Amino acid sequence: MNLLLFFLLPILTLAFNNDLKTNVAIYWGQNSAGSQESLAYYCQNSDADIIMLSFLNEFPTLGLNFANACSTSFSDGLLHCSQIAEDINTCQSLGKKVLLSLGGASGAYSFSNDQEAETFAQTLWDTFGEGSGVSERPFDSAIVDGFDFDIENNNNVGYAALVSKLRTLFTSGSKQYYISAAPQCPYPDASVGDLLANAEVDFAFIQFYNNYCNVDKSFNWDTWTNFATTVSPNSNIKLYLGLPASATAAGSGYISDMNELASVVSSISSSPNFGGIALWDASQAFANEIDGKNYFAMMKEILEDNVNTAVTTSTTSTTSTTSATSSTTSITSMTEVTSSVILSSTVNEAISRIRSSSVNEATSRVRSSTIDQTTAESTTSTSSQVATHVHTSVMQTSAPVIISTVVVSSTVTGTTTVIAPTVEVTSSLDSNVSRDTTTLFPASTFSTTIHQDQVPVVSTTTSTIPAATTSISATQDAHVKAQQLNAQYAAGQLNGKSTCTDGEIVCSADGKLAMCDHSDWVYFECAEGTTCFAFDDGSEVSTQCNFSGLKSNFM
Repeated sequence: MNLLLFFLLPILTLAFNNDLKTNVAIYWGQNSAGSQESLAYYCQNSDADIIMLSFLNEFPTLGLNFANACSTSFSDGLLHCSQIAEDINTCQSLGKKVLLSLGGASGAYSFSNDQEAETFAQTLWDTFGEGSGVSERPFDSAIVDGFDFDIENNNNVGYAALVSKLRTLFTSGSKQYYISAAPQCPYPDASVGDLLANAEVDFAFIQFYNNYCNVDKSFNWDTWTNFATTVSPNSNIKLYLGLPASATAAGSGYISDMNELASVVSSISSSPNFGGIALWDASQAFANEIDGKNYFAMMKEILEDNVNTAVTTSTTSTTSTTSATSSTTSITSMTEVTSSVILSSTVNEAISRIRSSSVNEATSRVRSSTIDQTTAESTTSTSSQVATHVHTSVMQTSAPVIISTVVVSSTVTGTTTVIAPTVEVTSSLDSNVSRDTTTLFPASTFSTTIHQDQVPVVSTTTSTIPAATTSISATQDAHVKAQQLNAQYAAGQLNGKSTCTDGEIVCSADGKLAMCDHSDWVYFECAEGTTCFAFDDGSEVSTQCNFSGLKSNFM
């Protein structure tokens, strides 16, 4: 009996345990540091628990990219990665879970509808899972343990349907499969927010970097624990603290102070949904050493030494401060509704202008979850996001229709960003599909933070790159404009026109925030104690949810 236990012990030790709070997940495949080793090399490290192969960056027509790790292909150009296939088997024999990550910051992927996504689920199952009937399997007979969705193109169509179909297919498999998603920290995420709210997801690798909600800024972990307990179809979803693995892995969010990180882990790990730490990426983590240990090993040590096993009820903070810096400009809210508002020369509407051609599925965010900030001193990274409605069709009417209700936190931090017309697209080594692909050059960044007991105070960071911007010439004029807008909103006139511009943000007569999506208004409830109204600060006027007690100052 004792001999049997002796032989079983190594097997038990190697088994992946989803209930642990000390798991480390890491992305591999993009060679972002230029020193990427084989997949098996990282799996042989005892600190690895989940490895995401990045990326399947083209679909529904399949296209893979693993930088320097795979160069052979089938006759149609689809990569054929026999060495990765062998390494997948090695990783799994060592108790690691290997997920294929779909998406990435650059790539050609999207679905036109749920039906197309459901059909693609079968393709994934047949090509990378236990399905059959395909002639080309990039990983030969190796079978991944599930799929990760690192979708970053602001198009959320089909992913919930895809995962639901995959879940059905998984029931015919011989092992347990996992689904994960990698949202940006602003909630809800523009690309996978719908997936997280409408399908069963096992892990959320939340990217607390290249955003205003980084750990060292307006950290919104409580917002995500609230999502886990009140929104997610999977009440046992595991939330991972997503971090860059070195200073060069992302534009912002890297934590070099291990004492600071230990304190954060101790604080947030009391949540029953805490799962561990997720890193971008393997090459960066192993090239970055602190006190003689690579960053990957340090993460495991931090978790094992500081995880709080006590379970507490998470609450959402009602106040936070976001300062204007050269790395990030955005706003804080339980549901992030970022409104970049600059008055035009005619000063006839307060609208949000975001650098995308249109609002996709009522979602608009500057498409740079990771923005390279090393190009020039004057480079400023912006991350903007608006709340999204889910699985709705555009109503063919100009009359206001409530499509969905989203609660916006009482933390209200407005941001105005002027973006110059220069955009630089960069690519990383080995033609990899990096998360760092877009550099924006803002002319000026105005960050406004509103506390319950004060009117907005603006701090300004200005770069040397010029841009044409028109603001109200006098503070009094701005205040009058805010009053005029609020009178317009109170009369139920929204923007005062029969049509609206995608991304435009106004208020309804009953205090809801309204955003134009595909020429129709989508309405969002403000949090308790707040209401939607226009307010001025200096020469600027903003429209968003703000504390109700301040509204009378702008009427």
